[in-house]
Amino acid sequence: MSVAAGGADLDGAAVEERIARLEHDWGDLDDPGNPLGAQQFMAADAERRLLPAAERLLDDFRLNAEFVPRELGGRLLRLDALARVMRSVFRRDASLGLGYGMSSYMAAAVVWAGGSAGQRRDTAELLLSGGRMACAYPEPGRGNDFLQNGFTTAPHGDGFLLDGRKEALNNASRAASLLLFTRPRGDAGGGPSAFLIGAPEPGTPGYRPLPRRSTVGLRGCLVNGLEFTGYPLTADQLLGPRHGGAELAARAFPVIRCVGPSMALGCADTALRTAVAFARSHRSRSRASLHTPRTRAALIDAFTDLLLCDALALVATRALHLVPREGPTLSAVVKYLLPTVLNEMVYDLSIVLGSESYASRGPYAGFQKAAHDLPMIGLGPVGSTASRAAIVTHVGRLPRLRAPGDEEVPAALFQPFGPELPGLRHDELTRPADVDSLLGTLESTLWQASAADGGELEKSLAGYATALDAELARFRRACADLANRGDDPGVRGYALAERYALIVAGAACLGARRHHSGSPDDFLAGPAWAVMVLSRILRRLDPGTPEPPRLGEELLLAELLHRFDDARSYDLYATLIGR
Repeated sequence: MSVAAGGADLDGAAVEERIARLEHDWGDLDDPGNPLGAQQFMAADAERRLLPAAERLLDDFRLNAEFVPRELGGRLLRLDALARVMRSVFRRDASLGLGYGMSSYMAAAVVWAGGSAGQRRDTAELLLSGGRMACAYPEPGRGNDFLQNGFTTAPHGDGFLLDGRKEALNNASRAASLLLFTRPRGDAGGGPSAFLIGAPEPGTPGYRPLPRRSTVGLRGCLVNGLEFTGYPLTADQLLGPRHGGAELAARAFPVIRCVGPSMALGCADTALRTAVAFARSHRSRSRASLHTPRTRAALIDAFTDLLLCDALALVATRALHLVPREGPTLSAVVKYLLPTVLNEMVYDLSIVLGSESYASRGPYAGFQKAAHDLPMIGLGPVGSTASRAAIVTHVGRLPRLRAPGDEEVPAALFQPFGPELPGLRHDELTRPADVDSLLGTLESTLWQASAADGGELEKSLAGYATALDAELARFRRACADLANRGDDPGVRGYALAERYALIVAGAACLGARRHHSGSPDDFLAGPAWAVMVLSRILRRLDPGTPEPPRLGEELLLAELLHRFDDARSYDLYATLIGR
C-alpha cells in the first residue's frame, strides 16, 4: 500500500488539490502525443530553451503565487508544501523548475526576510503579475566569506554608484527585478549591502548585459552575465540597512539551502522512474532485467535513498517553522548531504542502463538529462562547502547544548501530512540554538525501536537501532574530545560533520516512522523502509554493517514496482503523477 494523506489540515488539503490539478494538466510524461510529454521537453532541451507550452501551463497555474506569502496575496504558508508543488515541475524539467520558478524564489526569499513593507508589496505584485526575478548572491570562497562578491558600491550624493560584473546569472535577461549583494568599494569599511533594483534595459548608461553562457546541464536556463560601471542607485533601492547584507543573507540562506534540494527530488524521481522502465523492458535473461540481483539492488538502493533524502528534507523544512533556531544547521545538512546522495544514486543507476544512460533521444533520454541537471542544481553560493562549514561550527558547539525532552520536540516536525505550521520568524534564524532536537530525541526513539518485539523486520530494525545508538555515542565522545582540544577542528571537524549529517538523517527517518499519523496499513507505518534506510546510513558510517534482510528488500521492490505501475512519486508522499 502507498501512503495516504489521512488527517491533513485544510491548508494541506488545498495543497493536495493544487498538486493534483497541476499533475493532471501536465498529462502523461511518457505519452508521445502529449505536447507536454518527455519527447517535447527533450527537444526543447536540445535547443537550449524552455518548452513554451510548459511555461504557458505554469502561467495559467499562476506558479509564482506559490512563492508569495499568503498575507501578500499569494499561496505560500509552509515551505514543505512549496517544495512539493515544485517537485512536480522539476520532475518534468529541472531547467523549467529553476528557470521559471526557483530563481525568482531565491531572490524573493531575501525580500521576505528583510525588505521594507513597500519592497515586499512591490515584489509580491511583480510576481503575482507573472514577472521574474534574478539574484546575484555573494560567492563565498570559504565558509561565508563575502569578499568574492562581484559587485561594489560607493556613496554618491544621496545614493550610490554600482560597479562590477557577474559572469553567470540565471534569468538575468528575463528578470524584471534584480537583487544584488555588493561590498564596499576599495578600503571603505563595513560589510556587504543588498539592493533591489528594476532590471535595466539594454543600452542603459552604465549597464551592459554579457553574452549567454553555455552549460552542460540545465541547458534550457538562460544564463547571462551583467556588468555595471558607475551605475546610479537610489537610497530607497537599498534592501535592509546599509552594510546589513550578511545579516540579510543569514536570514534567507537557511530557507534556500533547504527548499532547493527538496524541490530537486523531483528530478531524481524521474531518473529512478526511467531506470525502472528500462529494467522492466528487458527479458529475464538480460543483465538489465529485474531478475538480475545487481539491477534489483541498484533500484532498491535508489528508492531507499530517495526516502532517506525526503525524510531529511521534510524535517529541515518544517524545522524552519517549528524550531527556527535549529533550522540553519538542518538546512545546511540538507544542502550538504542531498547532492552527494542523489548524485551517487544516479551514477549507480547508470550502470543499470549501460549505454542507454548516454542516450540523448528515445524512451530513456530523460535519464541522461537528469544526470546532467542534478549536479548543477546543487551549485551556488549556498553550496556544499559553505554548508559543511556551518555543520562544523554546530558540531563544535554540541557538547554545550542541553538535551531536550521528548515533549519539547513537536511530533509535527516529522509528519509529511502534519498539521498547519506557524509562519516563518526570520529573526529567529540568526539566533544560535540552545538544543539539538533530533539528537536529543534520537536516543529515546532508538530505545523504542530496539525494544520493539515482532517479526524478522522488527528484529532487524532493533539491531540497526542499537548500531546507530553506538555510532551516536562514539560521535558524542569525538565531539567532546574536539571541544576539549580547543584548536582548529580541521580535517577531524569535516569528518565529524559528515557523521553528524548521516546520524541526523537516521533520526529524521526514525522520527517519521515513529510519529506517522496516517493509516497503520500505510507503507510508511511499516518497518521495511526504516530498516532499509538505516541499513544505507549505517553502511556509510561503517562499511562492515550487515546487509538488510531479504524480506526488507522484497517489500521495497514491491512498493517500487507498485508506484511505477500506479504512476506515483518515489518520495514520502507517493503522489499520483501525470493523471
